Formats: sequence, C-alpha cells, structure tokens
Amino acid sequence: MKITMILTSMLLCKLLAAQVDGVYWEKIGKIKPRNVSEITSNTWSIGAETMDRGYTIYENWKSYLAPLGFKKCRIQSGWARTEQEKGVYDFAWLDSIVFDMKNLGVTPWINVGYGNPIYGGDEVAEAGVPDTPESLVAWDNWLKAMVRRYKGVVHEWEIWNEPNYRISVDKYATLLIRSAEVIRTEDPESKILAFALGSGVDYHYVNKVLKIVAARNKISLVDEITFHRHQFDPDDYKAVDSLRKVVNGYDTRITIRQGESGAPTQRNRTRALNNYDWTEISASKWALRRLLNDFARAIPSSYFGIMEMKYPEEMNAKGLLESDNQQHVVRPKMTYSVLQHLASIFDDSLVPLADFRWKASANIPLSVYAFEQKETSNHVISIWLRNGIPNDFTRKFYQNLNFQHIQFKDPVYVDMLTGDVFEIDDKSWNKGAEGFSFFHVPLYDSPVLLIEKSLLTIY
Repeated sequence: MKITMILTSMLLCKLLAAQVDGVYWEKIGKIKPRNVSEITSNTWSIGAETMDRGYTIYENWKSYLAPLGFKKCRIQSGWARTEQEKGVYDFAWLDSIVFDMKNLGVTPWINVGYGNPIYGGDEVAEAGVPDTPESLVAWDNWLKAMVRRYKGVVHEWEIWNEPNYRISVDKYATLLIRSAEVIRTEDPESKILAFALGSGVDYHYVNKVLKIVAARNKISLVDEITFHRHQFDPDDYKAVDSLRKVVNGYDTRITIRQGESGAPTQRNRTRALNNYDWTEISASKWALRRLLNDFARAIPSSYFGIMEMKYPEEMNAKGLLESDNQQHVVRPKMTYSVLQHLASIFDDSLVPLADFRWKASANIPLSVYAFEQKETSNHVISIWLRNGIPNDFTRKFYQNLNFQHIQFKDPVYVDMLTGDVFEIDDKSWNKGAEGFSFFHVPLYDSPVLLIEKSLLTIY
C-alpha cells in the first residue's frame, strides 16, 4: 500500500511539472442544465434521506430538486414518525413529499427501515428490527397501509438500511421475505430492493442471506440488490464486482444498484470519509468519478444527498446544498452544478460501448469509457486521471489519445467540473487507419469529455 502511494505521488509530481494553465482551444459556451421535465428517463437518483427524523426539511429545499435533473429520489419511510399511537397512521408529512415529487416529475423510491419505539424498536439505529408477535403484526399493517396509499406513485421499495452492520443473517433473511410478501400482496407489480448494504459492500453477508432466501424458494421476491459506497477512492470497484458475481450466482435476473454514495465538502463535519481535507473541488471530482464509473458499468446510481443533514450531534456536510442551523438553504455548492452537467448529458439515450479500444501517449493510470447514443450512433468518451482520492488541482496536462471503434463528425471538448465547452481545431484531431486520434488533450483527475457536439445543449 505504501509503495503504491509513493509511486502514485512520484507520477503526479512528474505530471504537475508538465502542467499548463487552462485549455488552449476556444471556449464556445457552457453545458445548459436540463430540468427533469426535459429528460425522458435516466438512471440517476438523488438522496433525500433522514427527513423521517427531521434532519432535513423538504419544504426548505424542494425548489432545487427538479432543476437538478435527476429523475428519481431515495427517501426513508419513517415508521416511528407515521405511527406514534398504536394503529393510528399520520401520513400527512410523507404525503407532502411523495405527491409533490410526483408533480415535479421526480419518482420517489422508499426505504422501509428502522424500528418504532412504541413497539420497543429503535428509530435511528441499524438495530430495532421488529421481532415480537405484536411488533411484527404492526410492521405488516404499516407496510400494507403505506404501499396501498402510494400504489401507482411509488414502484420501488427497499427493505431496511445497512442490515449487515448489526442484524444477523437469518433475522434479515426472514424480515426480507416477510416484508417483500406483504408489499407484493398490496402491489404485485412493485419492485423489491434488498439490503441497502453498508459501504464496505459485504458481499459475503449477501451470499449468506440469499442462500437462505433461495433455500426457502423465495428468490423470485428480490429484484435488485442495493449497496452503499462511501469510499475514498471512487475508482475502486473490486468489492462491487464481487457482489455482482455473488448475485449472478443466484439469479441473473437480479440487478444491482448503488443506493447511497457521497463525499463531504470539508473535514470533520461528517461521519464517513471524515479524515481528509475535502473541499468543494475535490468532492465534486469525486462525485463525477463515482457516478460515471457506475454509469459505465450500467449500474443505476444515487448520490447522497441533496441537502446537508443536521444530525443531533453534527452537520453532515455531504449535501449538494449548504444548510444553516435552522435547516434553510444557504446556497448550492459546486457539486450541485456539477451534477447538473452530468444529468444534462448522461441520460438513458446513452449506453456504454463494449467494443472500444484506446491508448495514450504516456503510460499513466487513466479511466477511459465510451458511450453511444442509441438512435444516432453518436459517441461520447470520458477520461480522467485515476489518482485515488481526488485533489484540488485544476491545472491540466496534455496527452495524445487514440480511439478505435468510435465515430466523430464534429467533436468538442467538455470540462465536466466547470461545464465549459471548447471547440477542437482541425489540427488537433484526425481519422486514420488506426481510428481517431486527438492531440494534446488537456486532462486531470476530473472527468473531461470528447463528445459529438450535437449531443450537447450549450448556452
């Protein structure tokens, strides 16, 4: 590990020595953000967790939701907030969120998790799974009432949150089956999302649970496995690849989804990823790299979260919107506009391109992915320096790049961090026997694009 870090640092020093300021091509505009109403479909979700406990207030930030361009939103159900008197449900707080999101064009998906103190459970910790006859019946009844109420609006239900941290394999398997059957009884067309696995992506836990579910002939109840991925290096996918392999071993019909992943914008104001001097620049680079890595692997992806969350003991600085102590929006952070850039370009019209080859003029660790628009066969290439934790440098170094099995007519260069779009002059690219070559392309540890100009909306 230390040797790898030393070599990476040496490499970066060499690159920084060759850096230049800015981009030498002519700037022709910026990416124009798209409202969700302008996007037919995409695989992006924004996290709006913790409203069930009052850590963010929907009315205070909802005006920022649709302009972001993410078509889905992950929310938590709040059993303890909804049923404060046994058998009496007050859905008013959740109604105001679910139905308003629908009107905005954003589809909520709901995580059902955490216990209820009136039945002996815990409303905030990972523990608290109902396990007495009374609490289990109450859990069933609450699920039935909620699914019935939001049928036709909410189509995806995620069962519990990060159970691998505190809940035994058998206990979670039993809860998963029970809850999925209750939900499917009320809405046979609903999708069941399992696990919301903690960010270590404990695929061994998944394997043990699915083994029990399969032994009980209930594997058909599970449609997706969700996992969380708060990790310093946004390019590390070894555990995710192992998770997919485990899931495929039970049923290739079951897909995986990244359900919670985000970086803070400063040190010591958050829980996960708290031992690093994060800034809005490094967090924005992290967000782009994490979500584009997911998109390149055809993994639906949720970013955590839209608003800074005011926990009882601290402010979680992972939000796209800065919050004050009264939980009002102070301002959108850089990452908000950065994810607007992402949503403006990467929708469901683009698919990863499998038959794609590339090479660079220097042997440096790059992440390079290609995408194709299905209707037009136009292409997008994303590129960034794979350097572990993103840094705060915005200066760029040059590389010559060659690509095979792609096509360009009028390519432009996009810096996804700033949203700036640049013309690529005729001397800087050509098509030859070895495919398309681009010369002196400015790169750094944040994604840039070589993209067909017609795929962009510029202002």
